[in-house]
Amino acid sequence: MGNQKKGKRKVIIIVSVIAVLALAGFGITSCVSNTLESMSSVSDSSSDTLKIEKQNLTNAISVAGTVESDNLVKITSTLSARVQSLNVDIGDYVNEGDVLCVFDSSDIQKEYDDLKASIDRSDAMNQNTHEINQRNLDDAVSEKDIALSQAQRAINDAESARDNAYSKYDDLVNRYNSYGQKKDELNNTLKNTEDETQYQSVYQEYQEAVQMYQSAETEMNALYEQLSTYDSAVQNAYDAYDSAERNADAAIQSCQDTINAEKFSTDNTSQSQLDKLAEQLRKCTVTAPKSGIITSLNVAEGSIPTTDAIMSIENTDSLKITVQIKEADILSVKEGLKAVIKTDATGDEEINGKVSRVVNIISGADPTTQQQGGYTAEISVDDKDNQLLIGMNAKVKIILDEKDNVIAVPYDSISTNKNGDNIVYIARKDENGIYKAEEVKIQKGLETDYYTEIISDEIKEGDILLTNPSIVYNGKTVRVSDDNNDNESSDTANGD
Repeated sequence: MGNQKKGKRKVIIIVSVIAVLALAGFGITSCVSNTLESMSSVSDSSSDTLKIEKQNLTNAISVAGTVESDNLVKITSTLSARVQSLNVDIGDYVNEGDVLCVFDSSDIQKEYDDLKASIDRSDAMNQNTHEINQRNLDDAVSEKDIALSQAQRAINDAESARDNAYSKYDDLVNRYNSYGQKKDELNNTLKNTEDETQYQSVYQEYQEAVQMYQSAETEMNALYEQLSTYDSAVQNAYDAYDSAERNADAAIQSCQDTINAEKFSTDNTSQSQLDKLAEQLRKCTVTAPKSGIITSLNVAEGSIPTTDAIMSIENTDSLKITVQIKEADILSVKEGLKAVIKTDATGDEEINGKVSRVVNIISGADPTTQQQGGYTAEISVDDKDNQLLIGMNAKVKIILDEKDNVIAVPYDSISTNKNGDNIVYIARKDENGIYKAEEVKIQKGLETDYYTEIISDEIKEGDILLTNPSIVYNGKTVRVSDDNNDNESSDTANGD
């Protein structure tokens, strides 16, 4: 895990180790005194240094899995028929629509043909019955029109006779009233006539008026008694119309009910069975639903399949790798994260991918998964032009975070001061050209397994980092070797 470790260029902080030697002929005590004074400002052990450089950091977790298709199609069949022809073998590449195998359809075809003939005969009989029922309905509608037309004419005739009777009655009433008035006038004239001759003439006219009055009264009374008969005839005609309409509607509804009942008498069970047989005939020819490679085959030519899953097709254009994720890492893995894929077969080639799915539920059904962390993720392969094959074992590095061209130091070169600030020690020259340790406060950035990004305005590329903070303090004199002092001559930090 983590970024590839860079080799440290080792520099020794020279310790001025003084051995007090009993040398014959040397009685110079001042030399020993000066040497002991130097020991107070120089380390009594060695510490590594490192020239600070910008680098690319990557924080990643390493996982493993097997290359598989992201588009697996299982071909199934429930037919209990022998395989008549098998056109593929494991490893064959097939295109969408290719015929994979053909089942013997002779028994199914015979059953289909027999049932189809029976249904056709039944349909013909049903059609004939329907035509008869339709004619009966049409006749009932026509008969209704005729019956109502006749009933309407009867109404018209009855109303005409009634109206004529009332008109004649009105005329008789007028005549009766006129004769009565004339009778009364002549009667008054008779009372006032003294001339015999004139009286006889008026009297004769009066008698005629009385006779006409009585005749009109008799005829009027007789006709009045008949008016109710005419009214009843009209009402009866209307009642006959309503009755004819009800009877005709009932006959029509009866015919319509017969037609409506036809659909319930149809044998839908037979048609449903025929549809199932047609579907079985279609399934006798098995075609590839997608292009891909045949990766499993559970049928043989001439045999009857013993399992529903007869073969599998995997599309090599879309590959994925299912990997196991440790519990400590699962919360860091998100969909969309970049991934780098390697296999033994493809060597050092790095194949690009990304996290396409994270399953953050432990599968209790798979003990292997539980042993390896319990969580899984799917890595999709982005590079289409790759040499990956289904079944290859793959090593995957999931990139959690990455930064380019940043200042980074070994994580164990960072310590904290008494205030709790993160610090590093930088070897800097003083005014005398002596290297001394300088405490510099920093902020941590991206952290990897070995290197950590540091952020500080006081640190730049080329600065010399003291990588063992446990033996260094602020102001301590250090010695920097030539390989970390490329642009200067070797400097000693012995306090001279």
